[in-house]
Amino acid sequence: MPLQTLSAHDTNAILDTLQEDGAVILQNLFANDLAARLCADIESALHQVAWCNTDREGYGADFFGRKTKRLHGVLQYSELVRDCMLHPLPMSLAESWIGHKPHFSTGEIMAIGPGERQQTLHRDATSWAKSGLPGELLFSMTIALTDFTQENGATVVAPGSHRWPDDYRAPPEAFTSAQMSRGSVLLYSGNVLHSGGANQTARARIGLYLGYIPFWLQPLENPATTHPPGFLDGLDAQTRNFLNHHPGGFSALLG
Repeated sequence: MPLQTLSAHDTNAILDTLQEDGAVILQNLFANDLAARLCADIESALHQVAWCNTDREGYGADFFGRKTKRLHGVLQYSELVRDCMLHPLPMSLAESWIGHKPHFSTGEIMAIGPGERQQTLHRDATSWAKSGLPGELLFSMTIALTDFTQENGATVVAPGSHRWPDDYRAPPEAFTSAQMSRGSVLLYSGNVLHSGGANQTARARIGLYLGYIPFWLQPLENPATTHPPGFLDGLDAQTRNFLNHHPGGFSALLG
C-alpha cells in the first residue's frame, strides 16, 4: 500500500490521511534550495564523525546502523534548522495530532551510508510505553535533505500500523517506501511501524528528523546537553520556549 502524497495547502486532507494511514508525504514543503543549503551546512559536521558514531554513546549499533551517521543537537549545525522546526504547518499539525502547545522531543540528522541494511522495524512512541498513557504522544517529521528513493534507503513505513496490536505480524506487502524529493517531508504518528531503509547506492541518504510531543511530557533529548554550553541562551524566545529552555531557571506553562 503506497503512502499518499498531498499538497501542503490542504490541512484537512493531511489530518484525515494521518488518521487513516498514520503517515503522509508532503511534497516540497521546503524549497529545494533551502534543503540543499541545509544539507551543505551540515556536511562538514558529518564528515568529522565516523560511520556508526553513536555506538560509542551507548546506543546499539545493530539498531542504529553500522554504516549510518547520526548527529544530535541539530540547531547548532545550521540556522535553517530553526525555520524547519518551527514552520507553521508542522507546528499546527502537531498541535492537532498530540494536543495543545507541542514541544520538542528530539532532533536527529541521519546519514544512511552505502551498504547499510534495513533497520529493525519499530515504533518511536514505545519510548514512553511504560507510562501506559493512551493516544498519540509523538508527532514526527522527517525532512528529505537529499532525494529519498527505494534504492538509497528511503524510510520504510507500514500505513495503518498505528492501529495494529503490538503482536500483529504484518505481511511484507503491508510495508512501503517513503520515496520523496529533496525538501519534501514524511509526517507520521509515533505509533507507526517504520525503519530506515537499505542503501544500495554509492551515496549517502541524508534526512533531518524532528519530534514533537505534548508540553507536559518528558522529552527524549535534553538540548542543553546536546548543544554547546550557552548555545541555547542566544536563541530567540520562541525557540527557547519550544525547547523548554529557560536561562533564568524555569517558566510556568499555563494551559
